[in-house]
Amino acid sequence: MARIAELEGELRELQHRAKNSLQLVISLLKLQAGRIRDPDARAAYEHTLLRIEALAILYRQLHESGSGTHVDLGRYVQALCEAVQEGAFGTASTIPIAVESDAVDIGLYEAMPLGLIIAELVTNSLHHAFPERGWIRVSVTRTGDARARLTVEDNGRALPAGFDTTAEDGLMLAEALASQLGDTLATESDASGTMASVTFPF
Repeated sequence: MARIAELEGELRELQHRAKNSLQLVISLLKLQAGRIRDPDARAAYEHTLLRIEALAILYRQLHESGSGTHVDLGRYVQALCEAVQEGAFGTASTIPIAVESDAVDIGLYEAMPLGLIIAELVTNSLHHAFPERGWIRVSVTRTGDARARLTVEDNGRALPAGFDTTAEDGLMLAEALASQLGDTLATESDASGTMASVTFPF
């Protein structure tokens, strides 16, 4: 038992160091962001920064949970959506993001790809040309057999006919991450908006 307690302490210390290291990287990247003048390069830079921040939030919540291996998924999704919105500009920053989640504790190795998928999908939704009263909804629901479903939906413009997700870097990454979770990224889009979903183990 003493050895187990010692290993748990070492794990928490490693996670604490990972959290601090990621925060340092984020701070350094933010210092450099102001020097980028090209709008496309700036957008790509900030998107990369968001991906790192998604991992930093995860490690912070792992450390705070005291479990060392699992986080409350609803709390993680809420913090992640707030971070995405804080990084948005113009009208995108005013689009409300509602988060609804069943009680799900998720392990580190499932939470990492899932957090990055959420960051990609919510960012993609915010970049839509929204109508006057836009909204985004992120939900997590248990489906049984120790799996749950993540759904990100919005009332933005429909994706263009014949839209190829492999032509969009963020969505291509989301599809690759979905395969790590044992599923494929399902996307539906029409005049009422767009919905993307993926199932995952917990």
